[in-house]
Amino acid sequence: MRLRIALLAGLVVATVVQLLHPFLPETAGLALSDVLIAVASGYAAVNYRSRARDTSNPPRIQLAFGCGAAACAAWSLSNLLFLLSVLGVSSAAAPAVVLSTVAAILVPLAIVLAGPRLRGIAAARQLIDVAAVSGAFLALVGEFMPTGGGQTFSGYAVTIVVVLGFGAAVALVTLAGSVPGRQASAQQLLAFAALVQAVTLLVSVRNDVAGEPWYANGVGAGYVLGAFVMAASSRLAVSRPGVDGVERLVFSPWALLPYVPVATAVGVAAGRQLTDGELGPVLVWLLLSSFSLVLLRQFLTLITVGRLTVTLEQQREALAYQAHHDPLTGLLNRSAFDSRAAARLSAGYLEACAIIIDLDGFKPVNDTLGHAAGDDVLVTIGHRLTAELRGTDLVSRCGGDEFAILLIDAGPRAGILAERLLRRIAQPMIVQGHPVKVSASIGVAVTRRGERVGISALLRRADTAMYAAKAAGKSTVSRYESSPA
Repeated sequence: MRLRIALLAGLVVATVVQLLHPFLPETAGLALSDVLIAVASGYAAVNYRSRARDTSNPPRIQLAFGCGAAACAAWSLSNLLFLLSVLGVSSAAAPAVVLSTVAAILVPLAIVLAGPRLRGIAAARQLIDVAAVSGAFLALVGEFMPTGGGQTFSGYAVTIVVVLGFGAAVALVTLAGSVPGRQASAQQLLAFAALVQAVTLLVSVRNDVAGEPWYANGVGAGYVLGAFVMAASSRLAVSRPGVDGVERLVFSPWALLPYVPVATAVGVAAGRQLTDGELGPVLVWLLLSSFSLVLLRQFLTLITVGRLTVTLEQQREALAYQAHHDPLTGLLNRSAFDSRAAARLSAGYLEACAIIIDLDGFKPVNDTLGHAAGDDVLVTIGHRLTAELRGTDLVSRCGGDEFAILLIDAGPRAGILAERLLRRIAQPMIVQGHPVKVSASIGVAVTRRGERVGISALLRRADTAMYAAKAAGKSTVSRYESSPA
């Protein structure tokens, strides 16, 4: 709420100043603007300086605040010197120009330092955006350059146009990369202030070419508003932009900001072509360069989106795998086993066989060698089970040291497989440098078509048979026999 009030107050003051200029002598109007800008930017410099001294901020952010403080201080001092020159001290004009240029250079530097360090394609895309927007801005300025009458721009005017053009590009790219929220950030408002200054300068150039008063077309308000926005930015925290996401890269309207000056430059050039029938070579090359950079940027964005899509798909597949598999052995977990087994039984079969395997002698391994050794035993047993099964058979680690298998239409193979698994599990193994041997108690249950036995009931039968195998002395196979009616 305070930020909105401050910005609204700045807008009101800027509007009032703009309305007063036509009724004030030129000297008084310049003096009024210089004083307001000096006060607002001086206030911002003090705030930024205190933020730069805050050691709770990372060094990079402290440096960003320091650049912001230096920029605002230079701008404030330059306007005080401009005020002196207006009042008759002509020698104050030259250092005022130098300080204004320094401020224009430091603002984009502060914005860049406040942002994250980008690498790879993200960094290349940002540089391309800045270059494309800078070219479009210079093309727009070129459209206001005098074409006759002996009018030329001073070296300072050209320098400040180039510097502010770069600053405007950095500002737009910063806003495009921001994540909008309820609370604006310091670099967002600082970027907005840089944009206001750049647009104001562009209109000021137009006024100078057209021979209109310097404050015409909102220029008088623009400089004052930029100073007030910069003052408001000095009170805000620095935000950390989020990582690239497909939605932000493709659908976010903020991501389209770098294209606005390029599209505007093309529109102005089209209007010039329709009016005059020709375009200057500098304008043509600037537009071609900007368009080429935009195409390159789109290509890099396509690569980024493609990589994000692949990464998201890999993450989806990994999550799906984790949801259906035991993290230790890689076998199906109980939930996935039950689901797939139920689907197999509902598809139709002649005979289905469930095998429950419970390891014998596993607890002493955990007690003597530790749980890590026990985990290695379970992984080895899982490998041995899958090595004996067909690709169509289902195998799961049900929990602890118990495993379940479902065979469809295995016939006599089911009993043979159970005996083979018993022998294979009992083979010695080396675990963490120690010889280890475990055995198993195996229960087998078979159901035939027409019995309508679900997977839960079939597994309970196999479990009953497994406990019968343990009661018979372990390390054996027991077949489930239904009770007589």
